[in-house]
This record gives sequence, C-alpha cells and structure tokens, in this order.
Amino acid sequence: MGFFPSDYKPASGDSGGGKGEQNPKYWEFGGKHLGDGDTISFRPCGIFDSGHVVTGYQYFTMEGGIRRFAKYPKAYEQDIGLTWEAKNASPEALEKLKAEGKDKARPKYFLSFVAYFPDRKDFVCVTATQKGVREQIEAILDMDDYDFLESGCANFTMTVKRRGEKMEMTWTITPTLKKPTAAFEEKWSAAKDGIWLPALFDGADPFAGKPAESKICGLPPMKRDELGADKELATAGVGEDW
Repeated sequence: MGFFPSDYKPASGDSGGGKGEQNPKYWEFGGKHLGDGDTISFRPCGIFDSGHVVTGYQYFTMEGGIRRFAKYPKAYEQDIGLTWEAKNASPEALEKLKAEGKDKARPKYFLSFVAYFPDRKDFVCVTATQKGVREQIEAILDMDDYDFLESGCANFTMTVKRRGEKMEMTWTITPTLKKPTAAFEEKWSAAKDGIWLPALFDGADPFAGKPAESKICGLPPMKRDELGADKELATAGVGEDW
C-alpha cells in the first residue's frame, strides 16, 4: 500500500510556498500555524488509496479563496491572485510588475494528508507546499522502519519544529518509531470513513464523509515514481493513547 499517488511529483522537482487555513480541522506548514521555535507532534493516518492523502496544485484567487486541482490548471491567469511582491508594491511598482507580467502568482504543488493531533484530540488535514518540507517527508517514508500498519495508522509519529520568520523560515521534521495503541487504531477505524480528502478538489468539506460514489483523484500514470508506490507515511506524537 502506498502513501503517495502513483503520479506524485517529488519535491526535488518543484518549488513551494503557501498559506494557512484558519480552521481547527486544518494545519499547514506556515507561520500562522506554529510560532518561531515551537514544536508540534502528530501521527499520519491513512494513505492515498484510502482517500486520506491527496496531491495536486493550488492557488489563491483575487478574492482570497483557494482552488485546488489534481492536475496543473489551465487558463488560471484571470482568476489567480497577486504575488507577495505585487501585493506589497506601490501603485507605480505594481504597474511595472504588470507590464513585465510578474504581478500574478503561479499554482503551487501541494501535499495534504490526514494526521492525528494529540493536542487537539482530533484528526486534522495537514498541508505542505514547501519543497524542503516535502523532501523531509519523502526521506522519512523512504526509510525501511517507518511504515503503515494494516489499520492504516503509521507506526511512527512526526515532530515538527519551526525556526525563523518569513523568507528565512525553516522546518525540521523528526520521526519517532512509536506503534499506536489498539485503542487508537479503533479510534481511527471509527473515524476514517468520515474523512475524504479528494473533496478538497471540489472545494467541499473533507470531513463531511466519504461520498457514496467516491473516486480517487490524481491517479493516472501506470508507472511508479522513484519513491515507489509501496512507501508509507509516518508521524510523531506524544501521549499514551495514540
């Protein structure tokens, strides 16, 4: 069973960035979600084939809404929002950026997966767009000892630490082998069908439950990537009940 979809794009092939969604059911690698020097731990649960991992492209519109696609979107130029530089530019500078075609942002590759946060006592949708973050997750999943159990729960937790501000912000992800308790596996079993991350592509609520006619998004290519589709995800956490 593979954590990533067969057409997952390795972090070494693109760049990242991103914004956070202000909702307790969501968590992103961003300054609004974790303070400088702070850490947070969680345990990944579920894989791509079970509808608990999705990858694709996302961007923010001029109105501030978010749009997500399984494949690179077409004709997004009129809809997509401004770059950080354009948003903070003077009227004159903005006109110059427009003339150079540098005022609009570009879709960014993202990875979203389900994880249990002991501090929230709940399952949360975690999203990463930064290349460095995804490289660390890929490296963890490439290790033989870090795996997913038959229950769909990772046999490890991940502890995330943030350092720096804005463009200097960095993230360190440390995995810890920690088998989930039987009680926690039962907790995940009871919750998993109520979470369906492909709903993100429709702008719908991924915590509204798996639809009757569910379809995994972003499959295509029949060939496996360098990571191998048999890799699983991991997480880091604290507490005796997870």
